[in-house]
Amino acid sequence: MNSLYYPYLRRDHLKGLNEYKYNAVDTSPVSLYVTQPFWNWLVEFCPRWFAPNLMTFLGFLLLVVNFVMFTYYDLHFTQALVLPSWVWLVAAICQFWSHHLDGMDGKQARRTKTSSPLGELFDHGVDSWASFLFPICIFSVISQNEDGFSPMAMHLSLVSIYITFIDSHWEKYNTKVLFLPWSYDISMIIMTLTYLIAYAFSPSVFHFTIPIINVTFIQIVKYAWPILGLLSGVPISIVHIYESYRTGKGYNRTFLEAIRPLISPAILIISSTWWGFSSPHMILEKQPRLFLAAVGATFSNIACRLVVAQMTSTRSDGINTLLYLYVPIQIMSVYGLFNGRMEFIVLFAYNIFVTLAHIHYGCCVVRQICDHLNIFAFKIPHNTKDTQGAEVHIKH
Repeated sequence: MNSLYYPYLRRDHLKGLNEYKYNAVDTSPVSLYVTQPFWNWLVEFCPRWFAPNLMTFLGFLLLVVNFVMFTYYDLHFTQALVLPSWVWLVAAICQFWSHHLDGMDGKQARRTKTSSPLGELFDHGVDSWASFLFPICIFSVISQNEDGFSPMAMHLSLVSIYITFIDSHWEKYNTKVLFLPWSYDISMIIMTLTYLIAYAFSPSVFHFTIPIINVTFIQIVKYAWPILGLLSGVPISIVHIYESYRTGKGYNRTFLEAIRPLISPAILIISSTWWGFSSPHMILEKQPRLFLAAVGATFSNIACRLVVAQMTSTRSDGINTLLYLYVPIQIMSVYGLFNGRMEFIVLFAYNIFVTLAHIHYGCCVVRQICDHLNIFAFKIPHNTKDTQGAEVHIKH
């Protein structure tokens, strides 16, 4: 059997795709009055042969370019003040176009009449990995100097983003409606501006003390980032889920079934944070990028499987398969079964494995959906008709 034809999707998954309708609510003022009008204008310049999923993928590759660039020039988040200035300009350009390609893909799909369930799955699947790639690059601006982010602060900031991301899809898993978070477009614009400011003035411009309160700007960012992110998403999601039960418009699952999608993210967050705090050899402090990349790839796989479940109205996974490897490695590391060198080797090997495993999952799922719906992932056929069965319903 071809290695890229492994059937990750069951029959009930594929059946659910046939009945799928995209139902989203977007109330963000930034989205409604800034980015959406801009994308409506910008997409008209795109040729009609430019496949929407190709837009999504190219936007993701721009984030990978940023990640590779910063990994090469700033492996341990300590070189912000000595990096070549062009690095920040390249980062700003990649960040800008990644954001806007991701925003235009759905509009291009409707413009070319190629909307399909694959589009949403591909978009949100890529976004789940981007939730690691976006902030890991911005950490190079902040750096690890005396008033910067420690590796643990970076990890906890990423955890807050993971919670916000999984929260929106957990919400849809229970309510049938995807409520798009306000924080997304705002954070993307801020990141682009941050890179441009670093290019124009150097990253040192962000390291200053605010008068009267005598607190550094970076310290405020360190606490405001996770707090505002969580408060802008989680409480609202709980209210929406409660309302869906009260009105009967959601799935009205039992409590245990309703929280089932949260099991794997909770295990990953607890396990990784425990490892970061308790590693005898301080693996997070010594290899922050490697440690955070392992958590990010594992999270992305967990999130992708939840996206599949909420799109196909099927039962969510309980414990993600990757956690059966990640958690034992973490426990053995914490309890001193590895020396410092071996802990690094095992973490490095896990990174390779989880990255390849996640890419394999994504490729196989895309192939399955393409075969099932008789469509192409990155190509718009001639005389396209909107026959893929995906209805789009977006409220503003």
